[in-house]
Amino acid sequence: MKRRQLAIGLGGLVAGLGTRPAFAQTAAPYPAKPITLVASFSGMTDQMGRVLGEAISAKTGTPVVVDTKAGASGIIAAEYVLKSPPDGYVLLHTTNTTHAANQSLFKTLPYDYIKDFIPVTGVLRGSLMMVASSASPAKTISDLTEMARKQPGKLSFGWGASAVRAAVELYRQTASLDFVSVPYKTNAQAVVDLIGGRLDFMALDALTAAPHIASGRMRALAVTGEKRMPGYPAVPTMQESGIPGYSMTFWQGIYAPKGTPDAVIKRAAALLVDAINSPQARKFMATVSVDPFPISGDELMKFQQAEAVKWRAIVAAAGIQPE
Repeated sequence: MKRRQLAIGLGGLVAGLGTRPAFAQTAAPYPAKPITLVASFSGMTDQMGRVLGEAISAKTGTPVVVDTKAGASGIIAAEYVLKSPPDGYVLLHTTNTTHAANQSLFKTLPYDYIKDFIPVTGVLRGSLMMVASSASPAKTISDLTEMARKQPGKLSFGWGASAVRAAVELYRQTASLDFVSVPYKTNAQAVVDLIGGRLDFMALDALTAAPHIASGRMRALAVTGEKRMPGYPAVPTMQESGIPGYSMTFWQGIYAPKGTPDAVIKRAAALLVDAINSPQARKFMATVSVDPFPISGDELMKFQQAEAVKWRAIVAAAGIQPE
């Protein structure tokens, strides 16, 4: 009797063990719950994230939430994602500021841009515009350059993101000029002062500048990239405006916190690339005059490291002391 009971008990145990591995190995397909894209900046980063989220939701039926944590040059958003569970459901949607520029602009950071994040995919790449208030006497970059040479150390520019600052710093270096740098928490705050006449000029992305240009309160002087923007074909490049060798672009990418499983990274990348290539995303990018940039995670890692080297050179030449 005891042997029979023991046999039944062992049989039940074996049967139970036989079913558990199959259950444990059956993971829920990604995404099985809402995904959060943490945007490091408002404006184009935030809006691009919403476009991508809509495309992913339409394909998977899974909600995608955009949580914008702007401020501190993207550090707030980066630190938040780093402290999130590494399961692919909280991703960082950021720019070259956190993953190329901050490394030279700050003495210490609460994250390591190489060790603490896994690149998932690039998103977009574009140029900025040098802009001035419509009340400014500068109607072209040539005008602004001449004004700066006549008034060294007098003209001011504002910035709320590293790309914006570096675009002007490179202009300063290339043309051997001297400007007053005025930092802001966000670019939007700097725009208010630019329109109000408290700043002389700044660099700005097309999305943020567009409504002010359309309303006549702001004037586009030049484009920072090597080609003109499709949406502003009459605005010349900095090189065409007499600043030879000048070129500055910005970019966005998606990152996951370290420890996120490879299978999840691969699936998230596939969904994001499909979203970047979707009609709604392509339409949005055309509207704001940027190019799709869906490079792989490995390519993004190499690209960001090369960008960090470029930024280090700009910062060093500008004599900017890390904060």
